Amino acid sequence: MLKIKKKNFIDENRSHESGIKHVTGRAYYTDDIPESPETLYGAIGWSKKAHAIIKKMNLNEVAKSEGVIAVVTSDDIIGRNDVGPVYDGDPIFSKKPEYYGQPLFGVAAKTTELARKAVLKAKITYKTLKPIITIKDALKKKSFVLKEKIIKKGEPQKVIENSANYLKGNFTTGSQEHFALESQSAFVVPQEDNDFKVFSSTQHPGETQQIIAKMLNQKSNTITVETRRIGGGFGGKETQSFIFAAICTLLAKKTKNPVKLRMDRDDDIIITGKRHDFYSEYEVGFDELGVIRGLKLKLASRCGASPDLSGAINERALLHIDNAYYLENLLVENYLCKTNTA
Repeated sequence: MLKIKKKNFIDENRSHESGIKHVTGRAYYTDDIPESPETLYGAIGWSKKAHAIIKKMNLNEVAKSEGVIAVVTSDDIIGRNDVGPVYDGDPIFSKKPEYYGQPLFGVAAKTTELARKAVLKAKITYKTLKPIITIKDALKKKSFVLKEKIIKKGEPQKVIENSANYLKGNFTTGSQEHFALESQSAFVVPQEDNDFKVFSSTQHPGETQQIIAKMLNQKSNTITVETRRIGGGFGGKETQSFIFAAICTLLAKKTKNPVKLRMDRDDDIIITGKRHDFYSEYEVGFDELGVIRGLKLKLASRCGASPDLSGAINERALLHIDNAYYLENLLVENYLCKTNTA
């Protein structure tokens, strides 16, 4: 009988497959991909109002700015003007900004610096609307991105009232933002037959392909998306990378040149959303040993201006509220607050 000697990997010192390239700086990220001489560079013009209607957007000075080759707006989108992966609500270019930092137009120029200077020359007239910023304001005004969800088990109110001990209060859980090693980046190269090769710093290449194809009103197989290294994501490049890849592709289509769009760290943080912050109110009844007999909890999260992945995020918060414990009498209400924030 043939005996196979098994290799023992326990306690074995093994290096990461790209470890040497990482520490020596030879690892290619999206922004490191070599560019051909005809490559152009992108920048995004974004809303300076948190909630407004655009009355007039004059981009003449942008187009005439030094080194500018093309300007794109919502008028250049022949297909779907939205990068929402599950629900609509995330326009590529908005005519009614719903948060400070929402993209309004894109520019391709001969250098990144010239593109970033050009977007500052836009003359935009807004009709300012009153924004909703906080979770409490959204709850008060019943502003939600999706319908609330409620789960109930047992008789929590009755049990709480009859418990030996009772507590009532509220608390907040702050939002989070990750400074990924590489900011949101894309590099798009036009191919033959109106196809496009898209290099994107994304956690979801497949959905990037679908989003871009729908924007261009083309078949999905006309778009090839490649992601060699993400450069850090933590969930922040699962869906939020789409808008940058889409705008970059739109610029490449209009100029018929390769275009690289790498976001300045400030613009990245301003344009993209954060992990949800929550406001919670609770009532709990428990016995002399501290065992919870009944719990009522109101969970409200700040979802920003669109649903994006808020349905899944809030469902996780709702359904995992008991952690590893069994709560016999429970009422949880979950509200997905719409605010004029990223």
